[in-house]
Amino acid sequence: MGPDDMLDEALHGLARHARQTGRLTAVAEVRRRGDSRRRRRHLATAALGVALLGAVGAGATVVHLAGPARTTLPASPNGTTPGPSPQTPSAGPTRSTAAPTSGSPSATPSATPDAPKSSAPTDPLRLGGRRYVLLRPAAMESVVSLLDDGSLGEVDGDEGRRLFVFVPQGSGTYLVRTAEPNADGNRDCWQVRSAGSDPLTVVAAACSPDEPRQLFSIVVHGSEGGQRTYALSNNSAYLQYSDQRGLILEELGDAPLETVFRFVDNGAAPKQ
Repeated sequence: MGPDDMLDEALHGLARHARQTGRLTAVAEVRRRGDSRRRRRHLATAALGVALLGAVGAGATVVHLAGPARTTLPASPNGTTPGPSPQTPSAGPTRSTAAPTSGSPSATPSATPDAPKSSAPTDPLRLGGRRYVLLRPAAMESVVSLLDDGSLGEVDGDEGRRLFVFVPQGSGTYLVRTAEPNADGNRDCWQVRSAGSDPLTVVAAACSPDEPRQLFSIVVHGSEGGQRTYALSNNSAYLQYSDQRGLILEELGDAPLETVFRFVDNGAAPKQ
């Protein structure tokens, strides 16, 4: 096919297209449509820019919130910046729980002072403060008496001073003091007297707690007739009864104790 034939074919095709569409689009319509497309592109571009700016702002806000906390305190209503709230003082001193460093001296707690010891002598038999009559269970009606001549014996009547007070001196020892005064108004105490080869005896003497011969040990021996009996001694010498010599003191050795005494309570002891 030659060039002329191709041109004729093109013209015939154009004529067919014109018949199908009716007419060609005017130039003004083409411009209007182009302007509309450009405005739509501009609006889309602007919207995209706004969206991008919003995303950037939100990211900046997130970064700001995630940043370090502000150290500046907010101002109070009166315009001053309040300081940190004061801590409430604890009710008591804070005790440190740290363990002491090895090798360092630990604090030694103060020693609690001991309770003051009573200076009053002990009275294990609770004899102090009362006055007693002493009698041997085997002596029937006789009682022990400190006679007017100063010797200790037994009487059936009212001779001498027959009421005695046991004054505790500690370590189970007692002064044996008369509850009644003598003619001079004095109350005497028992005291051991040595007379050479003669047995030891008991005589009246001015009371002296520092005199060993006046310190008598008193122990419970047993009971007779439902009443307690006691043994009296001074420095291992026991008060015994002798048919020939009366009341004497002697060491027992291997011999059994044969003389014991009952104490008959006669009321409160007189005040010194």
